[in-house]
Amino acid sequence: MEELMNTNDNTTAAQTTADPKPMTAPAPINVWLVDDDEGYRTLLAELLTTQQGIDCPRQFDSPDAALSALASKTGPDVLLLDIHMRDRNGLDAIRPIKSLARSTRVLMLTTFYDGGSHSRAMEEGASGFLLKSCEVHRLAEHIRERDASDLGCPRRRRNRSNIQGAVQSPSSHTTRPSHSKWWRRFPLLNDILR
Repeated sequence: MEELMNTNDNTTAAQTTADPKPMTAPAPINVWLVDDDEGYRTLLAELLTTQQGIDCPRQFDSPDAALSALASKTGPDVLLLDIHMRDRNGLDAIRPIKSLARSTRVLMLTTFYDGGSHSRAMEEGASGFLLKSCEVHRLAEHIRERDASDLGCPRRRRNRSNIQGAVQSPSSHTTRPSHSKWWRRFPLLNDILR
């Protein structure tokens, strides 16, 4: 009788291992790159494809080339768009891109942060605004986000108590005048020091 029970247990175990349903991996996120710097564009595409679930099949050296492709093909999931390109401005291309590919999320890339460009990009319909110096894994996280409207400019997280402690601690340097919060007048510095 004990042999019969062992046989039944083995049969059940064999059935459960033979029945697993094949798991299909989700389709990779399709990313197009638009940047006039071929070296940067190629390197970024290679680095992004090393990130799980991201594919960069198309690259363009101008917004016009990307718009031509969008006129005849389905848009990507995400389009990374440089702001300053030779004689073109990526900010001018956001609305036309969104009109041809409504579901495509446009993430702006720039070397230097500019509050005016950031505001305009969001008004035109961009889903995010990122510095080119952003680490690849962080850029990949932003690409994977479904709703990237809250991306804003990259921030370093700091604890307010650490900042206050640093300001209040005595030092050998001369103390700042009463207008020591001068950095609040600059959006990028204000965001970094939060």
